[in-house]
Amino acid sequence: MDFVFWPASVRVYGFREHLVAAKAGHFTHLAIDPITYRKTRASGLSAKDMLMMADDHGLTVSHLDTVTDWAPIRVPKEVNDALRERFDVSADECFAISEDLGLTDMLAVAGYDLGAVSHARLVDGFGALCDRARQAGIWVDLEFMPFWGLPNLEDAWAIVRDADRVNSGILIDTWHFPRGKLDLDLLRAIPDRFIASSQVSDATKEVRGTSLFDDTVRYRKFAGEGELPVREILEILLAKGLRNVGPEVFSDEADQMTPEASGERAGSTLRRVLEAAGAKLSPEVLRV
Repeated sequence: MDFVFWPASVRVYGFREHLVAAKAGHFTHLAIDPITYRKTRASGLSAKDMLMMADDHGLTVSHLDTVTDWAPIRVPKEVNDALRERFDVSADECFAISEDLGLTDMLAVAGYDLGAVSHARLVDGFGALCDRARQAGIWVDLEFMPFWGLPNLEDAWAIVRDADRVNSGILIDTWHFPRGKLDLDLLRAIPDRFIASSQVSDATKEVRGTSLFDDTVRYRKFAGEGELPVREILEILLAKGLRNVGPEVFSDEADQMTPEASGERAGSTLRRVLEAAGAKLSPEVLRV
């Protein structure tokens, strides 16, 4: 099982600090988004430089976060400028980044509003993305979120099931799943081969802030430090043969932390909740 650092808790920093945080948390792999890649290249570093830096930190850059250009609408109507920039990226650019860095995994996200695109078009678009990714040796996970166009596991499963590509699955985010329609029976029923990845964070039971979106970008907690059924979800995922897992903690609190402190906390809390869920972690992941 790969231990992937999704750099949400160090979002105020750049690529160099993402590496520092991931190393501090003893992660094995790192996710990168297109904007971070653009900014890092603009600073004068080449893709080869980035890979060498990652290797120096004991890390493999493996996941692209995210691509929305599998659907005919990339960006929801109501987003801030930063998120618009993050989402409004072409599939061509996403695949170019993946080729430059040798990425093996790609996260597809719904950038459209609820009801804006027909199921048939979503199935066709996701299938086409997976076909292109398969030629490049890339696995594609579809992520659902309780706001915007793909709010729950049921809707995501309908797309992945009907597209039926061998290199596709559903990423289970332990914040999004309980905040939307928590259906553990459906999660258990989905064939294991479609459940390979998870992003882990926690929260209070009550939504904080002005909306679900405000809650998700400002008030997440590190794994096991909140009140969501994180361990129960992970128990199901582990029984299915979870292939990669990592923290994704967007929060005002994390924004105030140093990269080292954020990375160490993300790693130690995730290891604890995984072990509580019954995970048998490799010696590499268990380093402290």
